[in-house]
Amino acid sequence: MNYYKGYSFLLSIVCYLLAVACTSTPPPSSEQTTTLAASIDSFKTEMLAFSQAIAATIPEPGFTPAELDSIFQLNDTTWVNLEDLHPEIEIDLRYATTNNFMELQIYDCAQCYLRLATAKALLNAQKELEEQNLGFKMFDCYRPKSAQYKLWKKVPDPRYVSPPSRGSMHSRGGALDLTIIQLDSREALEMGTEYDYFGRKAYWVNKDLPKETLDNRQLLRSTLEKHGFKTVTTEWWHFSYRRAWFKLSDMQWDCNESVKDF
Repeated sequence: MNYYKGYSFLLSIVCYLLAVACTSTPPPSSEQTTTLAASIDSFKTEMLAFSQAIAATIPEPGFTPAELDSIFQLNDTTWVNLEDLHPEIEIDLRYATTNNFMELQIYDCAQCYLRLATAKALLNAQKELEEQNLGFKMFDCYRPKSAQYKLWKKVPDPRYVSPPSRGSMHSRGGALDLTIIQLDSREALEMGTEYDYFGRKAYWVNKDLPKETLDNRQLLRSTLEKHGFKTVTTEWWHFSYRRAWFKLSDMQWDCNESVKDF
């Protein structure tokens, strides 16, 4: 979070000063050691109080309940950053890294943007999972049209990637790639394949999997379908919100904006 960069920098300075204060050549006498230790303790106490005072001025990530209420009253097509609305949902956008099937970074940074209607439906599903000590991990959210072209160039197969001429639900802000994790350990439930596995093993019709894996997939599907999402036959991780329809977009997010800036 951008909010904490200044605080982290402050703590690094404190640690450096303490390290310097503890270094003395030649070795000090016992009296000097006692005096130095007392000075260090006093310095640590003062710096702790100072850092706590600084931390108290740093706003918490996300929005206040009142701000959230105002956001939820906006038009369903409004772009929202999921991390703002629910900071506890894990964000692991693979296309913001090289950890994906292309081994190519296509997003400048990991920002999970969705249309407001999509986000509200997802949050309702997340709330249901949290009652079971579970939650979502996001692999992909909104995807600009320019990024869709890169995917299609790598995998020009409509079974797995929507042709740019037709447009992806991701580019409309209405699609999600995600899995379920355990909230206490942050471990993902076993789903049988990795994300973006292109093959029959990831198909919903494939039942040649352990019962636990099939149950996990069904939990993901049933939870999201209850809140208006539909999946596709070839990818257990992909769901689109079907209670609204949005225009294709090439909106580009700003990696330098603070959490609350829109």
